[in-house]
Amino acid sequence: MGDIGRSDGVQPVANVKVHRLWTEQQIAECEMKIKGLENQAEGIIRGQLKGIEASILMEKRKAVLLYNKLDNLEKFGTEDVVNIEGTNVKRLKNKGE
Repeated sequence: MGDIGRSDGVQPVANVKVHRLWTEQQIAECEMKIKGLENQAEGIIRGQLKGIEASILMEKRKAVLLYNKLDNLEKFGTEDVVNIEGTNVKRLKNKGE
């Protein structure tokens, strides 16, 4: 390589062919880095996208359960005492029941 010094004081000079090879090497390294970064980005995007999709589905399921709970509460008067387990609502006759 042209940048390595020799102890005998002789410095070889790189010709056009050597400069082309070094440039082609740098291009290849850049292209490999670009491909690696693109693969890394795709992995992050896909992974995060799947996580977001899962969160959306779980929030939709939670909303459905809450709507069911609301519908069950509508069956009772505002003064009724009820026991709620999840979305199941049951009227209690006495407060201690």
